[in-house]
Amino acid sequence: MKSTFLIFTCLFLMQGCSSHSVQNSTLTAQELENTIELTVPASKVKMTIPKLKLIKQNDNPTNSYRYFYYWDTNEQLGISGWFEPASLFKGTKFHWDEFVAKWNGNQPTNVSFEKLNGWEVVRYNIDVQGCSQSNAKAFLVQNETWLEIHVSSFCKNGSEQADIVDYIKNISVENKV
Repeated sequence: MKSTFLIFTCLFLMQGCSSHSVQNSTLTAQELENTIELTVPASKVKMTIPKLKLIKQNDNPTNSYRYFYYWDTNEQLGISGWFEPASLFKGTKFHWDEFVAKWNGNQPTNVSFEKLNGWEVVRYNIDVQGCSQSNAKAFLVQNETWLEIHVSSFCKNGSEQADIVDYIKNISVENKV
């Protein structure tokens, strides 16, 4: 009886700790008129992205509570990413090399590294369905939080792709008050 009580108590306490941990690390999104504010309660920053006509997607290949993915069908532009503790960031080159090593599709072309409004950005193209898809992976470490985003744009009936660099320039990251 005593051991049953101890086991039940331990399981109850572990569940409480687990749900608190998940709750503190689950991404929250607030859709405003022209922007979407993203944050994680445990993070000290919030990221605001241009809303366009972005629609939240349910696809989550990372199975992370801190992951987000939005797609705008009109602009054929998508943004995904996540919030992580800054201690997990190992540098842009490391994470880029890790991405390329795991990538199974057409290899990235026109790869370039640049800095943009505090973000370390890797721009590249991927040939998809007869189109050269523009992509950028961007990394930012601020106030103990590592943000990683992926912005991509598909061709639209031969017209120009949405400008992913302009989109990234309009993202703001602020310390929470």
